[in-house]
Amino acid sequence: MNTNRLTNLTTHIKKAGLSGMLVCPSEELLFLTGFSPMMCERFQGLFVTAKGEGFYVCNTLYKGEIENAYGNRFKVYDWLDGESMTGVCAAALNEHGLKGGTLGVNSSAQAFNVLDIAKDCGVTFVNGLSVLEEARIIKNAEEIENLRKAARIADDVFKLAVDYIKPGLKEGDISRFLIEKMAEAGGGKPWAIVASGPNSSYPHYHGSGRVILERDMMILDFGCAVNGMYSDMSRTVFVGGITDEERKLYGIVLESNEAGEAKAVNGAYIPDVDKASRDIIDDAGYKSNFINRLGHGIGYMIHEGPDIKKNNRRNLEPGMAFSVEPGIYIAGKVGMRVEDIVLVTEEGNEILNKASKDITIIV
Repeated sequence: MNTNRLTNLTTHIKKAGLSGMLVCPSEELLFLTGFSPMMCERFQGLFVTAKGEGFYVCNTLYKGEIENAYGNRFKVYDWLDGESMTGVCAAALNEHGLKGGTLGVNSSAQAFNVLDIAKDCGVTFVNGLSVLEEARIIKNAEEIENLRKAARIADDVFKLAVDYIKPGLKEGDISRFLIEKMAEAGGGKPWAIVASGPNSSYPHYHGSGRVILERDMMILDFGCAVNGMYSDMSRTVFVGGITDEERKLYGIVLESNEAGEAKAVNGAYIPDVDKASRDIIDDAGYKSNFINRLGHGIGYMIHEGPDIKKNNRRNLEPGMAFSVEPGIYIAGKVGMRVEDIVLVTEEGNEILNKASKDITIIV
């Protein structure tokens, strides 16, 4: 149990003017408490009040597991199937002075349960994602070192993948290779996206069946976790050769990546970081083909704060970590992306991914 994280969350709850926060099972709950159970349709979650009190509500099905995990840290309120979930919630909320209050909810809270609790228990729920993100947006020294280690695993596995990839393999073969090698290197929760040929034009492609051809290209997007802290990197590679058009597009994307990283230093205004990268692609005539935010924060979740986009009007601070991942996507034809994780430091920044960004042709 990390009491410092819960204390920090309480500070941000007060700052947001909320009465408390509901955190349902998720990576967010794991970050706060060191434990997150399975979640089904039965409501359960940790309530944290602005006074720093915590209590847990769950079905009796989960009570033993919750008490075993949390000991006497939180009082547990439970109900049996066939009894009233909202009745138990109402009693718990009233006991802790939350009746009539406004509570933030996290990203995994199920709307059908939250709506019933709001209706029957006299509370108002609001989006609490930004509060939870602020509570962990600045990484400490231990977390930063784990980010470095996770990035190093991804870098090393990229080199192995370059030697493994060849025509005739399927996208799924390559993603399984990436996942297996990250796991062998000590990376937890490894994941991978491999998007080849026209599939590369879909930024979050989810298929696996296309066969790699001679004179093909693909985006490798993958990462893993070390002590809960994630890596996330993308490289675009070419099989058997590269066309003049592909070389041109790759050069634009790489220049955009490097311009964004150069701007992403301590004190930089986030919209300016986005603009530095986006201007390269816009000026090259591909404005409509750069369809994603420049980057997302990373840490205990692959996507968390801060988002690197033009309407996030804040300045970068030491300890923030995020991706810089510009891309050009021409629907149904081709896509290219270069992505690194950037850590903001007192002196400027540190690019955590060291894998080569030179044009990689697999022969």
